[in-house]
Amino acid sequence: MNLFAAYRLRDIFLLLGTAVIYLIIAQATHHYFSAIGIAQPVVRPQTGFALGVLLVAGKKYWPAVFMGSFISKLMLGFSLFSSLLVTFGLLAGIVSGTWVLTSDKKFDLSITSLNDFFRLIFFAGLTSACVNSLTGAFALLDDPAVNHQIFGNVTLTWWMADTLGIILITPLLLTWSQFPLHWFQKRYFFEMLLFFILSFLAGQIIFLNWYHDLFGLIARGYWMFLFVVWGAARLGFQSVTLVICMTTIQALIGAAAGKGFFATDIEQTQLSNFWFYMLALSVVGMGLASTVNAFKKVEADIRVQAHHDALTGLANRLLLIDRLEQEIAIAKRNNQHLAIIFHDLDKFKPVNDSYGHQMGDLLLKEVAKRLKDCVREVDTVTRIGGDEFVILLPMIEDSQDVIAVAERIHASLLLPFEIKGEIINISTSIGIAMYPEHGQDDTTLLVNADNAMYFAKNSGRNNIQMYSPTTMAKIDRRN
Repeated sequence: MNLFAAYRLRDIFLLLGTAVIYLIIAQATHHYFSAIGIAQPVVRPQTGFALGVLLVAGKKYWPAVFMGSFISKLMLGFSLFSSLLVTFGLLAGIVSGTWVLTSDKKFDLSITSLNDFFRLIFFAGLTSACVNSLTGAFALLDDPAVNHQIFGNVTLTWWMADTLGIILITPLLLTWSQFPLHWFQKRYFFEMLLFFILSFLAGQIIFLNWYHDLFGLIARGYWMFLFVVWGAARLGFQSVTLVICMTTIQALIGAAAGKGFFATDIEQTQLSNFWFYMLALSVVGMGLASTVNAFKKVEADIRVQAHHDALTGLANRLLLIDRLEQEIAIAKRNNQHLAIIFHDLDKFKPVNDSYGHQMGDLLLKEVAKRLKDCVREVDTVTRIGGDEFVILLPMIEDSQDVIAVAERIHASLLLPFEIKGEIINISTSIGIAMYPEHGQDDTTLLVNADNAMYFAKNSGRNNIQMYSPTTMAKIDRRN
């Protein structure tokens, strides 16, 4: 079997590009921490990058991770054996982490819930980071500076660095797989600019001592938590991940320069305080963003339930009235027509009596599908109760257009329905009222369309009637 059968020429270029990015991140991380006197990095963003690539782009990108890691280790002076060991450890870790996260289909790659974020931390920390740190520590045993007495410490440091890299970088790649277009809407654009400007200035003040004379005696470390709360509540996951990454860079620069909040952290704790600070900031920011998103989903579900029929998913009477009022206002302003098609299934009760209410409900769902197939995207199909459906047709040229739609609906519903192996035949009685000819407000239009539908029933059912004042007096609603 050809392991590379799924790759196209475009994929080869993407693999090479991904490998180069991984190599650049790994080299930059190592040289930065070496320059500030720390042998083992406190954060390994390349691990989070590798896991994010496999989650977003797919497991077939493992060769890019392999190439990037292997070349990076060789460039850092690792032996061939150690380079292979570390690379296979990284690959085994992120592939197993990807599999664990995605195998049960419960993990949302967009990290839309608090559960998703904690699954990422827990499972990636127990798989990707653990496997990588153990193999990395074993590989370092070739180094005379590393002996069995400090093996455990090296393993722990490596695990902490991989875990923080996953927490910082993987959510960034996952959340930014969808661009936040809403930021450029008028209601968010200026807030978004203000948010990033102020969060950058706060980071410079906290970690690089900007305006030190003004803020020197004020405890500033908690300020960034205010910004991740702001971002989570107003702008979403993408803003939180960007601020966290920006804070990471500012904090590391400040620590290296001996300035700001972590000015003495390298000397005193080898950036352990930085590690815990970024961990807390990430958990608070992403956790809150997930919680806010969950509340928004619940709110959206409640809104949908309030405006839609629970059985068919169609709009309900409340949403119909709202849209009808809006469309009447538009039609009045633009001198246009609109129409209401009111129809009722003929002899639907015998279906319930013969086959049961469950079959009746399934029939109503199939009727709803056919109705939606007969109209435009701009039209509103509504179930207002029982077997009664109303369709709002805005921007209609004349009555012939409405009749054409009604005839299409009528013909569609005459076709047999096959439900659970049973063939069911029904028909429908349809009434039509138009704006402004048959009413200039929502109540009048609905009443007149309803009256036209009852006239269709009185006329033998299974037909279409346009509202007419001269025929409405003949309505007998007992049918």
